[in-house]
Amino acid sequence: MKKLIIALAMLLCYVSAQSQVVPIVSLKQNNSQGVPLDTGQYKTVTGIITAANEFGGPSYMQDNTGGIAVFYQEMSAAVKIGDSVIVTAKLIQFNGLTELSFTPTGCSFTKIDSNKTVTPLVINFQQFTTQDYTSIEPYEGLLLRFNNVTTTATGTFAANTNYPITDVTGTYASTFRIDNNTNLVGTAIPTGTFSVICVGSQFKSGAPYQGGYQVLPRFTNDLILGAGPNILNPPVESSLLPNSVTITWTTQNASDSKIYYMRSDSNYQPVVFKDSVYDAAPTNNHVLTINNLRPGRIYYMKASSTNGSGTSLSSGNYFSTSSDPTSTGKWEVYFNKSVDTSFALPNNKARGSTDLKTRLIQRIDSAKYSIDFAIYSFNDITQIRDALIQAVARGVKLRIVYDSRTNQSLMQDLINAGILVQKRNQSTGDLMHNKFMIFDSRDTTSYKDDWLWGGSANITNEQFNTDQQNVVFIQDQALCATYTREFEEMWGSHNNINNPSLAKFGPYKTDNTPHLFNVNGRRIDVYFSPSDNPSTQIENMIANYTNKSISFVIYAFTRFNISNKMKTQFSPPTKMVRGVFDISQATAGTVYEEMKGIGGTTPWNPPAPVYLENQTGLLHSKYMLIDADLMTSDPIVETGSFNYSNSATFGNDENFLIIHDSLMANQYYQEFAKRYIESGGTIGISHIENSVTENYYMKQNYPNPFNPTTTIEFGIPKSDFVSLKIYDMLGREVTTLVSQHLQQGVYKYTFETTGLSSGMYFYSINSGTYKQTKQMVLVK
Repeated sequence: MKKLIIALAMLLCYVSAQSQVVPIVSLKQNNSQGVPLDTGQYKTVTGIITAANEFGGPSYMQDNTGGIAVFYQEMSAAVKIGDSVIVTAKLIQFNGLTELSFTPTGCSFTKIDSNKTVTPLVINFQQFTTQDYTSIEPYEGLLLRFNNVTTTATGTFAANTNYPITDVTGTYASTFRIDNNTNLVGTAIPTGTFSVICVGSQFKSGAPYQGGYQVLPRFTNDLILGAGPNILNPPVESSLLPNSVTITWTTQNASDSKIYYMRSDSNYQPVVFKDSVYDAAPTNNHVLTINNLRPGRIYYMKASSTNGSGTSLSSGNYFSTSSDPTSTGKWEVYFNKSVDTSFALPNNKARGSTDLKTRLIQRIDSAKYSIDFAIYSFNDITQIRDALIQAVARGVKLRIVYDSRTNQSLMQDLINAGILVQKRNQSTGDLMHNKFMIFDSRDTTSYKDDWLWGGSANITNEQFNTDQQNVVFIQDQALCATYTREFEEMWGSHNNINNPSLAKFGPYKTDNTPHLFNVNGRRIDVYFSPSDNPSTQIENMIANYTNKSISFVIYAFTRFNISNKMKTQFSPPTKMVRGVFDISQATAGTVYEEMKGIGGTTPWNPPAPVYLENQTGLLHSKYMLIDADLMTSDPIVETGSFNYSNSATFGNDENFLIIHDSLMANQYYQEFAKRYIESGGTIGISHIENSVTENYYMKQNYPNPFNPTTTIEFGIPKSDFVSLKIYDMLGREVTTLVSQHLQQGVYKYTFETTGLSSGMYFYSINSGTYKQTKQMVLVK
């Protein structure tokens, strides 16, 4: 009986573990003393073992969101590096280190799979030693790699000893610790430059638990001596063409260059490299072009470098060739609410007040072979239900991925019609929140009918008609193939019949899709959540591409990592951040309050001009624009189902595109301007008259003197490129107000002077042969 009770308890624990899995990062939310907020609670996580019994305990494991120590000797002895496990244990803090600890009444661990690979995260010691202990300590518990390090220690490694070590940042991590259980004890301490793979740890005896970070190599192979090639960065693709791709990477030491590659037709085929390209010339900067590839296909590759001291092999990487030339790259953007076309470039008016239902049904009715449909909410609009059922009746293959929610009535109608639906089968408390359709991508006889539908809209009457939404259609073979790859990971198979046992959602998914695409000469990046570190991708976009402005319209914005990255760019009036939040974001301590400068932990000073929407329905769009008002820059649209939240980052199934296209950015800017102005903001330039002026002119600004805003009016007699800039008394450029092609007519620009000091300024217009400069005075 006792054995039966124990067995039942273990079974209940296993069931509980499967039903309550949380991302590891959620365990690492610390208070001001560096102690996890949920200390003492039992938590369930799943991940891959990065250190088993190498330290004699604790073990370390990580998922896509973070790493954590697990103190349980029986588990350490039973697992090995590369095992994937599910663990339920008590969350504790031990001398600053966040741990899951097994207690007599604690649950258990279960091995799920083996031979998984974790690629170490490459960082430097400055990043590692300056982790914010009051936040999530992002590097604690992770498998890390530090390149080009040195130590002043000599001789052989001793047990349980800390050694000084530094890298190019000049930061010493004095706790390069050799555990007594590792085979490093007694081996020679490296001389010269080397690299080290290690687990990030911490030992701080008293609160606050700041500092004391340790790096723990697991065995001798974690020390990569300086003579070998030592690949420093994962290989990246560039020059994407239909039949070729160029791959680049760097090594610490000169070595040859080799790429192993294979076509990856599904998630489920084994890795067997039959093709390679090679260059024997020793180099640190490796560049190889792979030729004779097929258009619009996904490939899997690894880079290899060898010199006289050994071979370094990169982690695996997916890439895609650009589409077949018959794939047009055409795009269409639709908004269900009105837009402000006075901001339109010539012949580029946005499609506002669109009936999204009609446009989507037209695309469904055009499908000839297949539709793959991932949706969170599907109800009310019976015409779309009927169009899908009619598509199946005429032979179109329809597959649906749906959230774990109770079936809505129209979704149940599809199921009753015999259409297979795969529901999110891993319950982590998060959502299958995608909203996309892929049309005819599985038909390989034609590539000009492969269409992707995406954006922010669920398919319900409220979402299509009342709430404010954006929808994007893109015709591209390669994009559709990658969305199909993501769909099939959730579907669980590569064919028409889903396989629930293989279907993966949320933290169970892997980064198994290409991210960079060349769509008819435009760069488009694609990311899926949570496997692709989505928040980091948006933060990098903000940091790397902002020259003038960040503009956003967002339903849910609670992730401070993204707003903090915006804050580093905000330098009014040179670099502006403007946004519109849904009214639901007007609560204490939110991103909105911080950006508005009226609350939160670190209110922005000066505050950003951000507003709450005041229209009927939800502001449900989710997009960000970079430099959409500076055509000479690289205007970008980021859009999809992704809210700027922790749930979207770490748990939900989401998707978004980062599209480098000035015309698309301008169409989104017309929608942004309408939402921003009706919410109370004033924005740059507006077209106030269509009449043709006889000559170019620019009026004196009004009011003048002024504080804090003034208006500049000018007219142009024909379509022309216009530059309008502000200069200080010394003739130094302060900011560019206008730098774009404008249609003929009369314009005004409302200039916000946040961040400028009192004094005299000059504003200057340049259009065609017309040049004019005037003075204005700011008085504060």
